[in-house]
Amino acid sequence: MSEERYPLVTLAVLFYRHEPFVMDTVAGALSQTYPNLEIIFSDDHSPDNTFEAILDAIKDYKGLHKIIVNKNKENMGLIPHINKVLFELSHGDFIFLNGGDDVSVPERVSWSMDYFLSNSAISAVTGSNITIDKEGKKIGDNLLDNDTILKIDDESYLTSSTFMTGGVALSFRRKVLDVFGRLNENCQTEDSVLRFRSMLLGQSLRSSKVFLKYRIHDNNISKDFLAFKTRLMASQYRKDLNVVRESLSPALFHKLVDKIDYFTKIREIQEQLHRCPKFFRPYYNLRIHFLQFYHHRL
Repeated sequence: MSEERYPLVTLAVLFYRHEPFVMDTVAGALSQTYPNLEIIFSDDHSPDNTFEAILDAIKDYKGLHKIIVNKNKENMGLIPHINKVLFELSHGDFIFLNGGDDVSVPERVSWSMDYFLSNSAISAVTGSNITIDKEGKKIGDNLLDNDTILKIDDESYLTSSTFMTGGVALSFRRKVLDVFGRLNENCQTEDSVLRFRSMLLGQSLRSSKVFLKYRIHDNNISKDFLAFKTRLMASQYRKDLNVVRESLSPALFHKLVDKIDYFTKIREIQEQLHRCPKFFRPYYNLRIHFLQFYHHRL
C-alpha cells in the first residue's frame, strides 16, 4: 500500500455513557472504505456498560483497519480525554473525530481524504449530515448546498460571532496538533477550537456530501448551553491566535482579536438572557441586536 497515495488516517471515536448507541457507532467506524486507517475506540470510564459494549461490538472484526481500544482508569472529562486520545494514542497524518453516539457513513474518510489530497491548502474538512433520534430513525437533516472553501480572512468569517464554520464530522491535518499543542483542559469544547486552529493554518472545506448521522438525544453535551463558559473558550482562542501571530498581517491579527472580543460580548449577553426571568428577555435581546448592528457597521 502506498503511504503517499493513502496516508495513515486516525478515526478517533470518543465514548462516555453511550451504551445504547455503541453498536451503531462502531459499525459505522468499521465500515469505512479508506484502506489505511487506525480506529481508536476510547471510553472515558463510563459508569454504565459502554466499554463492555465496545468490546462486544468489535470482537468478531477481521477487517483491515487497525483497532486501538482504550478505557481511562478514571473519568477525565471531555478535554483531558480528547488530549489523551489525540496526543498519546493517535498516529495518523490526518485526524477524524467521531462522537460515541454518532454514525459515520462508510465513505466519510475516503471522501474527505479526496479533498485533502487534491488541495494541500485545506487544513480541515466538514460535511453535511442527517439527524437521527435515539432509536436511529431519521428526524431531519443539515444539508449544505455545495462544496465551499472558507478562509480566515473572509469577511463573512471575520464579522461572525461564532468560531464554527458550518458542517459536522470534523477532520484535520496533524499539523494542527503539532503547531498548537494540547487544548486547555478547562476549555470545555474542542470542536470550534480545532476549527479555528485549522483556519489559522489554512483553508476549511465544507462538503455537500453527507458524512454523518448525527444523533439527537437527552444526553447530548451541546444541549447544555450554559455548560460552556465564554471566558474559558475565549482564552483558548486568544492563546491559539498568539501562537501564529507572527505569520499574520497586523491588520488580520487585530481583526481576529476583535472577533474574539465580539464573540465574548455576544455569548455573555446570551448567557444572561438564558438565566433571566422572561420579562427581562426583550432587554437582553435588544442589547444583542445593538451589538450586532454596531459590529457589522465597523
